[in-house]
Amino acid sequence: MTIAEIAKLAGVSIGTVDRVLHNRGRVAPKTVETIMAIIEEYGYQPNAFARNLRLSKTFTIGVVLPQLHSEYGYWRLIYNGVLKAVKELAQLGVSIELVEYDRLKPKSFLAAIQKVIANKVDAVLLAPLLPDETRHVIEQYPNISWAFIDSPLPCRNRIITVAQNPFRGGFMAGRLMHLQIENKKGTLVVINTHTAAFNASERARGFIEYFADKPELQVITLDIASAKSAEEALERAYDQWPDLCGIFVVNNAVARFASHIALLGRKNHTTVIGYDLVEQNRSAMLEGKVDCLISQRPEFQGYTATYQLYRKGILNQKPDEDILIPIDIILLENIQDDNSYTLQWNGRGEE
Repeated sequence: MTIAEIAKLAGVSIGTVDRVLHNRGRVAPKTVETIMAIIEEYGYQPNAFARNLRLSKTFTIGVVLPQLHSEYGYWRLIYNGVLKAVKELAQLGVSIELVEYDRLKPKSFLAAIQKVIANKVDAVLLAPLLPDETRHVIEQYPNISWAFIDSPLPCRNRIITVAQNPFRGGFMAGRLMHLQIENKKGTLVVINTHTAAFNASERARGFIEYFADKPELQVITLDIASAKSAEEALERAYDQWPDLCGIFVVNNAVARFASHIALLGRKNHTTVIGYDLVEQNRSAMLEGKVDCLISQRPEFQGYTATYQLYRKGILNQKPDEDILIPIDIILLENIQDDNSYTLQWNGRGEE
């Protein structure tokens, strides 16, 4: 039996089991009792080689993320999950090297990759927001262990993806929109502000697919690459399609559009659905500007991907190829006490 197997049976993290085995750090008595009962039942013999390896070898993960303050702090939530995992694994030789970049500038992304590679990292955790550039660097460095978060991306050489299925997320958004608008006929608009991102285009595709057999509702896609043109594009949409009754924003920029919809006096006739439970979107929902949000558990993504890289790099175990994040639906009725991802996250990582 391995430490990882003990952790799985006990429903705790590998770091928690390690603290119990080596009697260091604070662990709840009930958790200690559970772990020791498992050890007694199944047996556990420490591997001397693994122990020496843990003491002598370090494992550095390069974390390449868009600027943490950007996109309403969404990327900081992912980074918080990474930090939580690294805190638990620090005694096992795991550390991180964070490099931020501007996702609107491909050269900034490539420079960030070059920086972490130059620091001789053992693995890289990133969101494949720029598909062509991501495929290029992965082909260029096949000996690095690559982990994807936030979005899947069909390509070779990545060892793990921890992300939501974006097509299913968009399809679910379509179903939610259909329920919200009830028996209305009219126009629905899909807004994409990051057209290069694979997950954004897949969410839009899923939404459109849901309405493919519903001719009473036409779906229009607006690609708005420039933030400066967002409000103008929205106003033109209302002028062009007076029967506009629903807007789906495929990322966390929904609060900005929702606020302008309210300013235009159109909210009573427009259902608004978007992504991510960042603070601005939470506030917009509480103010009645957003009807539904889809959450993809960013902290859990960062935490889980880090542990998967640790499994491969330190424990020499084969990581799961794909871990699908559930599609969490946030409505006004559950937003104030929503902790769905936190409960599952703590179930994996806390005593």
